[in-house]
Amino acid sequence: MKQIMDVTLPITLTNSNDGQGRAWFSSAKSRKVMERDLIALGHRREPFEHPVKVVITRILGKNQRFWDSSSVLRGNYKQLEDAMVECGWFHDDSTKYITVTLGLQDASQRKNGPATRIQIFDAS
Repeated sequence: MKQIMDVTLPITLTNSNDGQGRAWFSSAKSRKVMERDLIALGHRREPFEHPVKVVITRILGKNQRFWDSSSVLRGNYKQLEDAMVECGWFHDDSTKYITVTLGLQDASQRKNGPATRIQIFDAS
């Protein structure tokens, strides 16, 4: 599997359900903030033209603890993914374009955290 992108963003993943559920406006606000941050960091791009696999790594900061493995993509990751779509990373977030999303955690880079590493691999 060929890696085609590897970027670490100063964005903190949460595992709470802030912005989830019936209060769609909170979710939309969070997505817009992340979109603004991606643009400010220079992360607008043209969409990948082929299917990709996405690996999201939560880089822990000082005093942060590991979450249950199922919690990595639970909280605000969806808003980050939607912001990446809005910034042109993907045509959309359907399985036609993103075939797999895997969430990991890394405590070995605490000096760089909290942050989010995004690795994208060719899935065609």
